[in-house]
Amino acid sequence: MMIEQSASASIPQDIADDADIALEQPDISRRRWLLPLSETGVGRSANTSTDIVEEPVAEIAELSAEQHLANAIRQCSKEGELLAISTLYDAPYSLTEEDIAQLETALKSDEFIDIAHLSLNGEDYFYSDEFMSDNFAQLQLLNRYADICTAIAGVVRFECETYPRPLKQSMLMSEPFQYTASEIEDALTLMKTHPDFQDIQQVLASNDAPYLFSNTLMSYGKARGLTEWIEVEQHENP
Repeated sequence: MMIEQSASASIPQDIADDADIALEQPDISRRRWLLPLSETGVGRSANTSTDIVEEPVAEIAELSAEQHLANAIRQCSKEGELLAISTLYDAPYSLTEEDIAQLETALKSDEFIDIAHLSLNGEDYFYSDEFMSDNFAQLQLLNRYADICTAIAGVVRFECETYPRPLKQSMLMSEPFQYTASEIEDALTLMKTHPDFQDIQQVLASNDAPYLFSNTLMSYGKARGLTEWIEVEQHENP
């Protein structure tokens, strides 16, 4: 559980008084939006409006904690980003593990049917499939949060399983990854000796263009045939 401390308890007064020092403290107003307080709780609307609160703030307060979180996820998706649930541990929210676990459970209700999530290395990432496709979310997860070897293996397996087709190696130099040729070659060299990536293989078209496939999802023969068709034959026989 995170412990909140006041500035005076942890920072010398002469430094705390310096106007140029910005102290990153939890934003209590935002924290209240997501924190399931004992008198409201997850799934229940907070009632914090008073005579001195402006109308927009009162409207915000009427939403439950999980509704606020769902709206934050949707906004991230509109901007082409995933929301890493671990960010809620940090300011301005500073939630506890118990708070976040309750929110994640609440998001599974039918009210939030558009909210989906992916996991990577034990971390959950959320998005709204109303504003972001599942395919794009998978690519963003690999692009933003995975190391280059894991990202390459992930996108190759995704291509082989979803379409199915091998991945043209040069596509890794395009959006959203934009790896350099040397970065790709170095990663593939490392992957050859790593047990987690032994299924990732390379196949060449007749014009020597390299493609990548997963031999657990696609046979070499199928990968070779599709590579030749994608790279050469479809252009010769439109």
